[in-house]
Amino acid sequence: MDPGLTYAACRDSKVDVIDAFATDGRIPAFNLKVLKDDKNFFPPYYAAPVIREDTLKKHPELAEVLNLLAGKLDDKQMSALNAKVDLEKNDPQVVAREWLKSQSLI
Repeated sequence: MDPGLTYAACRDSKVDVIDAFATDGRIPAFNLKVLKDDKNFFPPYYAAPVIREDTLKKHPELAEVLNLLAGKLDDKQMSALNAKVDLEKNDPQVVAREWLKSQSLI
């Protein structure tokens, strides 16, 4: 099922349980609760910078810059940023730039 439909169905009490990404901004917006996966059924999904190899060869300094992101973005922050884009309809580039500035990365 489309993620947008699953969240709406849960919000509207048409279903009681859905699977979702813990960083989705709709979880707090719809007053949903992420359950602990005590059976480790779902693998962890860690955010990681990805860059084209040819781009990195042309600009090797980007590796150092991208590594500055390490440990800066946790699930709670990612959820808040996702909500700004998905729910508040803010431009993703603007949201990203504001966050990078708030972290003194730019």
